[in-house]
Amino acid sequence: MSRLPEREAARRLAEVLDGAEPGDADVATVARVLRDAAAAARFDVDGSEIEAALERARPRSARPPRSRLRIAAVGLAAAVVLAVALVLALPFTSGPADVEVQARALAALGGGGQVLSVAEEIRPGPGESFPTSVRTGWIDANGDRQRWTQSVDGTIVAETLVDHGRVTRYDPVAGTAVIATSCAALASGCADSVDPIAFYRRALQAAGPLRTAARTVDGHRVFRVVLPVQRLADAVRIVQVATIDAETYLPRRIDWREISADGHARTFAEIVIRDVTRQEGANLAPGLLDLELPPGTKTTQLAPPGVPVRLLGQERLTLAQARALDPRPWWLGRTYAGHRLTSIVLLRFTGGTAVRIRYGQTTLWTYGRVIPPPLLGARVPGKTLPLSGGSVGRFYSTPGGVLIGERSIPSGTVAVEAPENLSAYSALGKVRPVG
Repeated sequence: MSRLPEREAARRLAEVLDGAEPGDADVATVARVLRDAAAAARFDVDGSEIEAALERARPRSARPPRSRLRIAAVGLAAAVVLAVALVLALPFTSGPADVEVQARALAALGGGGQVLSVAEEIRPGPGESFPTSVRTGWIDANGDRQRWTQSVDGTIVAETLVDHGRVTRYDPVAGTAVIATSCAALASGCADSVDPIAFYRRALQAAGPLRTAARTVDGHRVFRVVLPVQRLADAVRIVQVATIDAETYLPRRIDWREISADGHARTFAEIVIRDVTRQEGANLAPGLLDLELPPGTKTTQLAPPGVPVRLLGQERLTLAQARALDPRPWWLGRTYAGHRLTSIVLLRFTGGTAVRIRYGQTTLWTYGRVIPPPLLGARVPGKTLPLSGGSVGRFYSTPGGVLIGERSIPSGTVAVEAPENLSAYSALGKVRPVG
């Protein structure tokens, strides 16, 4: 190519990049590649860095025009090569939606007949105070069976098995287990068996494409995607921000965030995925997807879904009468969060009883076999977090948007209705038998 065509090509390319019509197929192709590469590699640079780079780029002495032209031609060729390399190496980059990243991330989780082995660390978000825990689990890719073990400081605090809809939830600290014919029979809708990975998979399977963003974190290329989880009655949204490895397309980190109506975001929990591997279900060790309860475990069998539970009657109790109940209900003392105890009510349902204690906007429930109807029907399975003392809290939202936190106790379950996550978590860590 002569110098004149080089000069003319460079001039036309500059004009096209400035917005002019290409008028030439080759120039249009080069311009498009450069634009795509620039979009893929775009990142924010501080103004001082730009000034320093410009200063370094300024010529120390004048060069002959032809030398500058040769350098420009070589630079243009290098830019094209670099652009093509970037496009080939980074085909899935920042943009409003990236279906290919979504599809590859879903495929990385395995298909029919395979089982995911997951190890993750659950840490408190900034300003939160619950202890860090480790969850290890096995998830059948078909969704038929899951087993999870959660530990704090090396001590197992919860184990859960879901086997073709039948749920076994074991609390080794309390020495109790709950068995139900389906998640619908549990107030929390299997909150402790549904892992962030399960939410992540479900969002990837959603019909609508998800927004993705490519970036580099600790020297690794990753994608970020925001997964909607639920919207509470007060317009607060719960989302997961997932970080996906750009090579394996497996999740590396999932942050639980609350976004208020005014747009303020608060990270409640950080889940660091230590390991995700796929195995063929036929090759699993015997018993890996089973849960054997220790001898002497106190087990409660819940009635199957569809069996009506009706309120037969209710009675207002004094504090002395509540103390006389066997087993005793749990409470938060005579006052809690600046509110006095306003009522203690014994409710009789078909198949069992429950005690309801109220403090302002906070309501405490203690129950055994029968779950009070107001606590049933979780709209979206919630999350499981460790509490002080080695117990575990399960959090979920009812169809009406009421936030519930529950924990196992020797006599059954204690649950807290509260206006927001932090209140429920705080109250659930402070409940104790009526004294």
